[in-house]
Amino acid sequence: MRNALLFSFFLFVCLGSCRKKEDPKVIVDPNGKDTLGKVSFTFENMAGSMPLDTAKWYLTENGDSLKVNEYKYYVTNFVLHSGSNEFKEWESYYLVDHNKPASKTFIIDSIPHGTYDKISFLIGVDEKRNTSGAQTGALDIENNMFWDWNSGYMMAKLDGVSPQALVSSQMVSYHIVGFKMGESTIRKVTLNFPAPLEIKGTVIKNIHLKSDLLEWFKNPNVVKIAETAIIGNAGEAAMSMADNYADMFTIDHID
Repeated sequence: MRNALLFSFFLFVCLGSCRKKEDPKVIVDPNGKDTLGKVSFTFENMAGSMPLDTAKWYLTENGDSLKVNEYKYYVTNFVLHSGSNEFKEWESYYLVDHNKPASKTFIIDSIPHGTYDKISFLIGVDEKRNTSGAQTGALDIENNMFWDWNSGYMMAKLDGVSPQALVSSQMVSYHIVGFKMGESTIRKVTLNFPAPLEIKGTVIKNIHLKSDLLEWFKNPNVVKIAETAIIGNAGEAAMSMADNYADMFTIDHID
């Protein structure tokens, strides 16, 4: 009798553990339509009021001449806000590279239907991912945005030339790194939508954001290229530059 009971118990455990797990269910509304939507993002890089052109020269706040060769930045940890509620995107890491048009547009999905009033995200890579070793996708070291194992990723990168640069080849090079306490260049951006953003049905709204590169050189700190043509280490200069570009994003329109 005891052996029969033991056999029945082990058979029950085996059947329970071997049963195929159910696939995740998609939440649906009473009308049978999916209640998860999508939003598209398009980033346009600017130099003041003009689209950024790597063949043209621009004047900074200090009156320095600048021509840009390379311009990249991480936008990560996207959150859509609806009053006191919020939607956080899972695995939210994007690298916008001015010289790669495809990188300027991406889609965030699995957003619960509803009305949202603002968005927030980080410029840069959070501390967890800065200390996670070799990674893939936007964080792949092949993207040339990983500085070293001590400083982690560049949050943003601007390379170019300026006649005011008192260095070899008149080079301008700002590689903004630093994620540790006391030297962090991670900056949070929060932008209100011009009108409430409604996510519903299969309609995909497109949020157009502009990034003004000239903000790197002003407010709160006016940058003089003759004095600071190169930033390549964590510290005061990198944090000062990050403070400048923290407000470089605006929402142009939503369609």
